[in-house]
Amino acid sequence: MTLHDDLAAMNINHHDDVAIALAPTLSPRRAALVARRIARCLDDAKTPGDQRIWIIAAGADDDVTARLSAAIADAVADAVLTIHDSSEPDGLIFQRRIPGQRRGGVYLNQHWQQASCRIVVGDAELVAVGLSAWFNGRGQVCADDLQADLVID
Repeated sequence: MTLHDDLAAMNINHHDDVAIALAPTLSPRRAALVARRIARCLDDAKTPGDQRIWIIAAGADDDVTARLSAAIADAVADAVLTIHDSSEPDGLIFQRRIPGQRRGGVYLNQHWQQASCRIVVGDAELVAVGLSAWFNGRGQVCADDLQADLVID
């Protein structure tokens, strides 16, 4: 199956808000290649650029993150490109692991939470940690918390 087939199977269209989260460990070259392929597929699905948000999961190395964001900036064209700030509370939403449960959840990136379609590029465990809040407990966040529709490893 190809990336185009995977995205077509998700039935993405012009009504969807799509969040694409990139692992901070991707090489800039690979990130740009995958970003162009995803952007073409979203163009084919008629998803407007302003309904696409590209999120670089917070990494430990600011220089690597800067190179990664520069590499994909051209590929995302009119879409939004953002770097997740794990210390900014306004950019986070609490997600319960089990609906109705009073405890047992994590804080994750608000753009990711509000998207109707979610795509992870790279190591999903690293993306989960990178899209979370600094005050989530150590080892508390896992790839399942992302509730991703598609993972491109």
